[in-house]
Amino acid sequence: MTHAAIKRGFGFKTGLAAGIMLIVLATPALAVSITNQNTKEHTVTVDRGATESNQKVSAGDTLRIECPERCGFRVVGSGYGRQPSPDGKLVIDKAGMLRFAEESTSNGSR
Repeated sequence: MTHAAIKRGFGFKTGLAAGIMLIVLATPALAVSITNQNTKEHTVTVDRGATESNQKVSAGDTLRIECPERCGFRVVGSGYGRQPSPDGKLVIDKAGMLRFAEESTSNGSR
């Protein structure tokens, strides 16, 4: 194998690896928004598998959470959780339940 062939092969592999890294790094993390439509402040548990954290969201406010991996969410005291929908939008409805944003709109919970 000639020096030029080795150099070309190395350039292709390096370029391919760089291209793959660029695609991976350019893929945005899922940003989830949880809008509190209730009149009270609620605490949302963010479940990232190995870790959980609690975050408060005031009445009328929207909580934004970066979720690079799969995350689950629950409102403390509501008894069940949700995975974000593809659009990444969840709401806490007027009854204090966590719902998909489109579910809340379609059933008149807004």
